[in-house]
Amino acid sequence: MMFHDIQYIYFDLDDTLMDFSNASKKAFEHLANHYQWVNNQTTFDIYQKGNHQTWMEFEKNLISSYELRSLRFKRFLSNMNLDDKTDPHELNENYIQYLISETTLINGALTLLNFFYNKIPIGILTNGLKEAQRPRLIKADLVHFFNDILVSDEIGFSKPNPEIFKLAKQKVGNIPANHILLVGDNPYTDIEAAQLSGFKTAWFNPMGKNIPDNFKTEIIIEKLEEIIPFFQLHPNIQGRI
Repeated sequence: MMFHDIQYIYFDLDDTLMDFSNASKKAFEHLANHYQWVNNQTTFDIYQKGNHQTWMEFEKNLISSYELRSLRFKRFLSNMNLDDKTDPHELNENYIQYLISETTLINGALTLLNFFYNKIPIGILTNGLKEAQRPRLIKADLVHFFNDILVSDEIGFSKPNPEIFKLAKQKVGNIPANHILLVGDNPYTDIEAAQLSGFKTAWFNPMGKNIPDNFKTEIIIEKLEEIIPFFQLHPNIQGRI
């Protein structure tokens, strides 16, 4: 498999280019210290469980992004018996500010972005809240790499909704869907959804997770730099590796 026909690349952001897992844990630790909660793995796990449930509901269009902002912390406060202690909206705002301050990139991300820069146009296609995603990209000094930055909260659709991929396709003009590559870490909201929209895909699977049943993707990589050899015959890159 070579990607010599790819004319545009979309990257997922969280846990594909930026280390969201680590950033979210550190942001929550700052939050816990600020509000003097018990700051341990159990507390974080309680938050994570409610946060995951809330995002799943949002991605299924069961709740709005506005509801998501407070509901994830309402659930946390309830499970911690802290219902009357703090405004969940305030918690959300503070958490996001802490999150923005944590901008660690995934290993190889900068190498990959520099490799494609000014050779093949690239964009961001990410789920997330508008007050978090763009500021995080600005903080990490990544914005200049991208031709387009599509944030689900800004456009009203989130992955895996086919409408967000339809918009992503419209953004790149006349490029056929099968000449667009989506690189992402989530086998369902990134890879499966992009495949259903006709995109080619690269599943970033750094932990070597089991391949889901009936799963289709062009390539599976455990390190971001592993994409590079697949472009060695690309007309915009040939001879530059």
